[in-house]
This record gives sequence, C-alpha cells and structure tokens, in this order.
Amino acid sequence: MTELVFPELRRRPVANRAPVRGVLVRWLAADGSAVHVGDRLAEVGTDGEVVGWVLALATGTLWHQARAGEVLSAGAVVGLID
Repeated sequence: MTELVFPELRRRPVANRAPVRGVLVRWLAADGSAVHVGDRLAEVGTDGEVVGWVLALATGTLWHQARAGEVLSAGAVVGLID
C-alpha cells in the first residue's frame, strides 16, 4: 500500500515564507479507480487558487482518505494506492 500525502505549499513569492495549510480542491480520479505512476490525482491550493497536484506514486487502485474542500497540512495522508 502506498500513501499519498498532501504536498508542502508556500505562499507566493516563495522566498523566506513558512509552509501554509492548504485545501484539497478536487479529486481528478474517482475513489476505487485504476491509476498509474505519474497520474495527476487531485488539485491542491491555497488562497482560492490551484497551486499543485497530488501525483500517483504507484500503479494500482486509488482509495480517497480526504474529501474535496478539506483543509490540510503538509504530510497529511489524502489517499492510498493498493
């Protein structure tokens, strides 16, 4: 089982800023769907803008562990690939 974690986000500009909490904006892959290494699985953002993605780190079946709209900190588990 591979854990997918919420990425570290920084406000722009990046210089000398601490990581911030962000939002899992939306899932791009359905719960229970087949995914492949490198697929974009979810959009993540802060301050109302999309600033990154959660990418598949393995090939298998995706299981959501966080909901769209949920506020998260870097390192929080958002999904599992079995």
